[in-house]
Amino acid sequence: MRILMLAPPPGIHGPLPKLLPHLVAALRASKCEVTLEPWGRRREGERVHHKIAQRLADIRRVRRTLRQQPFDLLVVQTAHDWATLSRDIPLLLGTRALCRRSVLHFHGSWCDRLVAPGHVAFKLASAVLLRLSDAALVLSSEEKRQWQSFYPRGRFHQVCNPLPAVAPLDPTPERSRLGLPTDDPVVLFVGRLIEDKGIREVLAILPQLLARVRVHLLVVGEGPLDGELRRCAGQAGVEQRVTMAGYLEGDALHAAYQLADVFVLPTRAAEGFPLAILEAMASGLPVVTTPIRGMADHLRENVNALFVQPRDPGALAAALIRLLSDPQLRARMGQANRATVREFTPDIVGRHYLKVLRDVVESRTPPATPRRWDD
Repeated sequence: MRILMLAPPPGIHGPLPKLLPHLVAALRASKCEVTLEPWGRRREGERVHHKIAQRLADIRRVRRTLRQQPFDLLVVQTAHDWATLSRDIPLLLGTRALCRRSVLHFHGSWCDRLVAPGHVAFKLASAVLLRLSDAALVLSSEEKRQWQSFYPRGRFHQVCNPLPAVAPLDPTPERSRLGLPTDDPVVLFVGRLIEDKGIREVLAILPQLLARVRVHLLVVGEGPLDGELRRCAGQAGVEQRVTMAGYLEGDALHAAYQLADVFVLPTRAAEGFPLAILEAMASGLPVVTTPIRGMADHLRENVNALFVQPRDPGALAAALIRLLSDPQLRARMGQANRATVREFTPDIVGRHYLKVLRDVVESRTPPATPRRWDD
C-alpha cells in the first residue's frame, strides 16, 4: 500500500511530531510505502496572512505530489475545530479527485458539539468535511459514538497512538536545574496552559493540599494562561511551591516524569487520549484525571488512575491527597501503568493501524448522509 501522510513538520510543539515517526516506521516495517508531507502550522504564533499563504502553497504541493505518483491513500493527521476545518476542507476539495481514498485522523475533536443542540454552522462545516473523506480515525470510543450519531453512514474507526520504550535516566540534574526541593513529593502537570486542560483547578487547590501534605507542583507547558497562573500563585502565597518550567522536550521532559511522584491532568477538553498520560504511565506514575474519552477506555479506576469529574476541585484535591498520603498505592498504580503501556508499543499499534487503513482502501461503502444539522 502506498500512503501519502500529511502532518505537522518536526519542531512544532505538541504530540504529533513525537508520535508520527514511530507510527510511520511501524507502517514501513509492514511493507507500506509512506511519504510524509508537512501540513499545518510551520511555527508557533503564525500570523493569519502567513497561514493562508502557506496552506494554499501546501495544497498546491500536495496536488503536485499526487499527480507525480499514484497513492492508495491520503491520510491527514489533524484535529477537529474551527481552525482545522477551515484548512482541511480546502485541502480535500483540492485533492479528492487525485487519490483513491482520503482519511482524517483526528487527534482530539469537538464532536460533542455535533450531537448537542445548536452549533448549526459548525455541524454544516463538519458534514462537508466528512462528505469529502472516506473515513475518520479517532482515539476514543466516546468520540466514535458521537461521530457515528452525527453521521450514521460514515466510517469511523478507533485507533491508538504509539509510545516507544524510553530508557530510564537520572533526573537529578533536571531537578537541580528547575530548583525543585529534594524532599517534597512532586505533582506533575504536562499540557498546554489553557482552560480546558484543568490547570487552573490544579493551581487553585494547592493551598488546600499544602494544609494536609507536603507537595511541590511542577507545571510543564506553555499557553495563554501562563502569566495569569503565575500571578495567581503569587496572590495565593504559594509561588515557592510552584515551578513553571515552560515547554520541555526530549531528555528534559523525560526527566520531569522520572522525578515526579503523581501525574495530574483534569482535562475537560476535546481530547482523544493525551500522549502526556501515556508518557506518565510509562514512567510508573499514578494518574489523576477525568473519566472521559480515551481515559475511560484505557484506564481502570484505582488500578491505573483515580478519576475525578471535570470542574470538581474538591474531588481533585481529595484524590491528590489520597495518593500523596499513600506510597503503597502510588507504587501499585505505577507498576500497573508500566504494564498497561506495553499495549501501545509501535509494532502493536502499527499492525492495528494498517489493518484499519486496508479496510478503508478495500471498502465500497457509498457516500454517507449526515443527519439534520439543526437536530
